[in-house]
Amino acid sequence: MSKDERSRQARFLERLARRIFIPKGQNMTEVMLELKKFRGKERNYSLPILAKMMDSFETDRFHDVQTFYINKDSNKDYTIMYLHGGAYVSEMNIFHWVLLDKIARSLECLMLIPDYPLAPLHTYEESYDKLTKMYIEYITRFPDQKIILMGDSAGGGLALGLAEYFGQNGIRQPDKLILLSPWVDLNMDNRDIDRYIDVDPTLKRNELLADAIYWANRTSLHDYRLSPIYGDVSMLKEVHLFVGTHEIFYPDIMKMYEKLLDAGVKATVTVGEGLNHVYPAYPIPEADEAIAHIAELIKNG
Repeated sequence: MSKDERSRQARFLERLARRIFIPKGQNMTEVMLELKKFRGKERNYSLPILAKMMDSFETDRFHDVQTFYINKDSNKDYTIMYLHGGAYVSEMNIFHWVLLDKIARSLECLMLIPDYPLAPLHTYEESYDKLTKMYIEYITRFPDQKIILMGDSAGGGLALGLAEYFGQNGIRQPDKLILLSPWVDLNMDNRDIDRYIDVDPTLKRNELLADAIYWANRTSLHDYRLSPIYGDVSMLKEVHLFVGTHEIFYPDIMKMYEKLLDAGVKATVTVGEGLNHVYPAYPIPEADEAIAHIAELIKNG
């Protein structure tokens, strides 16, 4: 398969994933109103068929957050806490579960996947509160366990913001951060983004801004808990970024990478040339290469 064919396949799959949540012809206001109505009464996330068939899979509640466990009986000395993407309004989709299954099989380590509170019914403050309590309880119960905080897109931005928040509040840092196309600046006012709008088949700036406003709940989008590119990164241990050149987040992620290096943080960036948002989650050869690289980053050191 040629590089152009792989890119077309990835674009098709990302459009398919997006249509799971935003039907053609609906604007974001309509979608958010429907979400608010749907989430008027709390309910558990309904697992896709594939996830139900996964080996070593369990679900429970942890600090009142529905949490999924993969490889719960693992004897590895490291644990992955994974925060899913979805612009802070969408639940995990099938591509998330395919990615998580591949990582879990590759590393055979415990994975914790919290179904953290989402907008428009909830805000970042509630998620920060619940996820911080969950994280503290875990590292207190298992002080010798290394913990990798991982996330994609909005979940990647949330993971980075949480790590900065931990640093500001004297909480032990994750041993590593692995972030797939993280949303690091909710403002998206970097002028370089304009050059990527026409090549990004998935992300739409105006729709993302609408999601961000609900998530922020009147807090400035320049607050580092929302846009971690504005935070203090000096206390972070190790950060590994993955990004495609066909996504509007690319300029901000590269800017974030430079900030990490300037602060003396051990950091790497893996750039998928001609690839799309969160490309490791899709069935393309470059995704398998990225997952193998992620496994090496976690196992080494």
